[in-house]
Amino acid sequence: MKNLIRFTTIVFLIPSILFSCKKEEVPTVTTAEITNITTTTASGGGNITKGGTSIVLSRGVCWSKEMNPTIENDKTSDDIVESSFTSNMTGLNEGTTYYVRAYAINSVGAGYGMELAFSTLGHVPSASTESVTNLTATSATLNGTVNANYISTDVTFEYFDNYGCAPSTGILVYATQSPLTGSTTANVSANITGLTARYTYYYYTKAYNILGTSIGNMVSFTTLGQVPEATTIPATSITSVSAQLNGSVNPNYLSTVVTFEYGTTTNYGNTIISTQSPVTGNSNTNISANISDLTECTTYHYRVKAENSLGTTYGNDMSFGTFGNVTDIEGNIYKTIAIGTQVWMAENLKATRYNNGDLIGTTTPSTLNISDEIKPKYQWAYDGNESNVTVYGRLYTWYAVTDSRNVCPSGWHVPTDTEWTTMTTYLGGESEGGASIDNSVTGGKMKETGTTHWQSPNTAATNESGFTALPGGYRTGDVPFHSIGADGLWWSSTECDINSAYTRSMNYSVGNVVSYYNFKKMGGSVRCLRD
Repeated sequence: MKNLIRFTTIVFLIPSILFSCKKEEVPTVTTAEITNITTTTASGGGNITKGGTSIVLSRGVCWSKEMNPTIENDKTSDDIVESSFTSNMTGLNEGTTYYVRAYAINSVGAGYGMELAFSTLGHVPSASTESVTNLTATSATLNGTVNANYISTDVTFEYFDNYGCAPSTGILVYATQSPLTGSTTANVSANITGLTARYTYYYYTKAYNILGTSIGNMVSFTTLGQVPEATTIPATSITSVSAQLNGSVNPNYLSTVVTFEYGTTTNYGNTIISTQSPVTGNSNTNISANISDLTECTTYHYRVKAENSLGTTYGNDMSFGTFGNVTDIEGNIYKTIAIGTQVWMAENLKATRYNNGDLIGTTTPSTLNISDEIKPKYQWAYDGNESNVTVYGRLYTWYAVTDSRNVCPSGWHVPTDTEWTTMTTYLGGESEGGASIDNSVTGGKMKETGTTHWQSPNTAATNESGFTALPGGYRTGDVPFHSIGADGLWWSSTECDINSAYTRSMNYSVGNVVSYYNFKKMGGSVRCLRD
């Protein structure tokens, strides 16, 4: 019986001895993938796969900027409900790498899961400089692109008035869009003013956040503006004592003062400001000024003067003649015009009498064939119709215009071929030998404008000389009256040979004036020249 009891006791004690020898263990944990990463937060977690030898008291994740974080570092502490858990990490730094482990604590100690690494969002911003827009003489819009890379980023531009300056010497201006956030590339800009016209500047984009600063590439631009452009345009509204001076000016973006210089020589001597002055912008602007107290039948020179902050430009010299009046023996009053050093009638002669009062003959009928006459001295209204005289004047044979009794008023005469050439040379030259077309526009400067009296297209007609040539047509000896409205033919007093004399002619379809000769028995118009 004693032996039996001892055996039983031994059997009872073995489990107790075995239990007291079991090793104490911390929980076994796995670390979950890091998710929901932002600049300052992230989600982690884990799973307790084994609680160890005692009840789990706490669980969560711990993290550090160094490897192998422990619960002595930053950590979360989550309620114990299930073995799998999620923890939210907060208070992180932007753009920083962290090491994370899940943990669980029991009475024995802390158990850790596998270490994982992640980086919070955020980075030094990226910056690029783009070309300017809205460029003027004194202002511009600076442009660039910036990616804030998740962190609030201040954006500025710095610009310099010469290349290579240290950044401290630049002028800083904040972008309109500053500060930027997010992670997409954004357009940024800033408007700057007070610049110098026609000057080169340099600038770059600058972006900075808590992680660092980025500077974009340097870009240069030159503000608009240059010396003005000026062109003198023919005068208008000319009378015996006044005229309107005209021109065109492009101020090239800078406020430009415009004046006219004028006088009886190319030394000018008089100045008047344009009605439109000052002009601005970058397009050709028509400008003008009215002058008065001029002397009749006098040639005046003038030119445009345009001045801005970068310099002065003068237009080309031009001239005009003031008008006057002269009366013939019959009381017909003619407008006169100064062209260069000469004074011309600005209308075709209408007289039916010589200056001594004698009648200039005509034919009956007006279409009479006079080709067999030796030295016919006649005048005609075109087609025998007196209503044509008011505008076009009369047609005369060369024998009549060279009669010593003088068809012109006192103090005036029929011009010689040389005197015609003096005038046409002053205006730009003429064609010779019957040529009908060349590059000359002298005839255009002499022809009345429009198509009231000249046929269309009345090529090149500007009448800038004031001569106001009219297409009175002509008459031949045998086949009378041609080309009223289409041609003008004017006599000189210079003989070419026994049968012909020199003339000047113009046509509606070309812009030149032709020097040629025609039969003396023809009927042509007359313009008188002051002695």
